[in-house]
Amino acid sequence: MDIKILCNDEAKENFFSEHGFSILIDNKILFDTGQTNVVVKNAKKLGINLDEIEKIFISHGHYDHVGGLKYLKDITSASIFIHKKAIIPKFSGTRFAGAPFDWKTLKSKLIFLENDKYIDNIYVLNSVPTCEDLIDEKFLINGKHDLFNDEINLIINNVLFTGCAHRGIENILKKAMEFQEIRFVIGGFHLINASIERIQKIINLFKIYDVCVMPLHCTGEKAMSLMKKELGNKCIILKAGDEWRL
Repeated sequence: MDIKILCNDEAKENFFSEHGFSILIDNKILFDTGQTNVVVKNAKKLGINLDEIEKIFISHGHYDHVGGLKYLKDITSASIFIHKKAIIPKFSGTRFAGAPFDWKTLKSKLIFLENDKYIDNIYVLNSVPTCEDLIDEKFLINGKHDLFNDEINLIINNVLFTGCAHRGIENILKKAMEFQEIRFVIGGFHLINASIERIQKIINLFKIYDVCVMPLHCTGEKAMSLMKKELGNKCIILKAGDEWRL
């Protein structure tokens, strides 16, 4: 499996960064799109033809994961797989945090998902249990705490891909293990404001499951540093512009 990081909060020299997330898998599957045209610019630097993408999966409806669709819609004819609740307007406090475009402009490409689903050897994981204390109170939908029922994760072979892991990376990994023995976990873990105690519990869980992790985006420097220190070569730090073969 070939993985290319097209958008992340940190980038390699001569590549572009932004607060956002996007991974290209085997040059055919795009998981999230960042928030601007950074995905397009970094893809060009890597010599990637985005018109060859076959499927786009959206992890949830926040701007830093869907915004790039505005720039991709005229480049690729790929279908966009997204949970039906992801298009509901989202807020961070009083600030709008949803898509910076009208979803109607993508209507012909959207394929709405609900619950878990197999799509061409890709397992789309949505049915992840969570608890209130893991949900950031600032995130709102319809005036209430956003429980991220729209969040999807991907399982491809023995690799778990997460966008932001809003429902808890520990919950997502445990649920994924019910379907597949996971060996790699790649994506945002949303630990940027997590306590040392919670980060340590998650590191311990990674050790128990003996997984290799590639933390990105909203994982946060503190959590990444602790993971690297404790997990050693089982924690790989990647940046936008990086390529990795599993």
